[in-house]
Amino acid sequence: MTDRPLSNRLTFLRERHARDRHHVARAYDRMVQTLIERDVTAGALGVGDMMPDFALPGSDGRLVHSADLLASGPLVVSFYRGSWCFYCESELTALRDAHPAIVAAGGRIVAIAGEAGGRSAATKRDFALPFEVLSDLDLGLSLSFGLVFPVSEEVRAIYQEIGFDLARFNGNDSWFLPIPATYVIASDGRIIAAHVDPDFRKRMEPADIVATLASLRS
Repeated sequence: MTDRPLSNRLTFLRERHARDRHHVARAYDRMVQTLIERDVTAGALGVGDMMPDFALPGSDGRLVHSADLLASGPLVVSFYRGSWCFYCESELTALRDAHPAIVAAGGRIVAIAGEAGGRSAATKRDFALPFEVLSDLDLGLSLSFGLVFPVSEEVRAIYQEIGFDLARFNGNDSWFLPIPATYVIASDGRIIAAHVDPDFRKRMEPADIVATLASLRS
């Protein structure tokens, strides 16, 4: 599947859920519809906004500063729900596959989730990611981007049933998650492209990231 567009990989997962895990698929549909009705992305940062400065622990435990990341050129920031999320795994591995093209276009990638307890190091290792994975503990940066939402009680019960213990994964029992979002950020910190969708089963295509980076050079 690695030669397929990311949208095809995500569609495959969605269809598999609908076929093999009906109650999960229906719960996801209801949660997404509620998020859309509540317009949860209304306050999210978008094109033209400035990225907040940050310093987050990387996979090796050392702080990674946004100013240092931007010093080398444009930055691609991918907020994902967690390493337990199959849709996020598909996105991260698609970014891995596209990494050479993104670097060739002048970009650098960081992936960010709220997971604690060394899970960023495990994610980087298990998915063979050539880019940095950062821990947004307690979702402070995700909140600054306007991406945080509470998991519905229905989906929370399903996650507990299948072993997705977000309280353990994230180091707190708040049961909040970030809306998956991808930003392309110019070296001055200005957001030049954004994909923010309350439907976590949809993500930005790596090809669009490469095209946006290429446009900065034209």
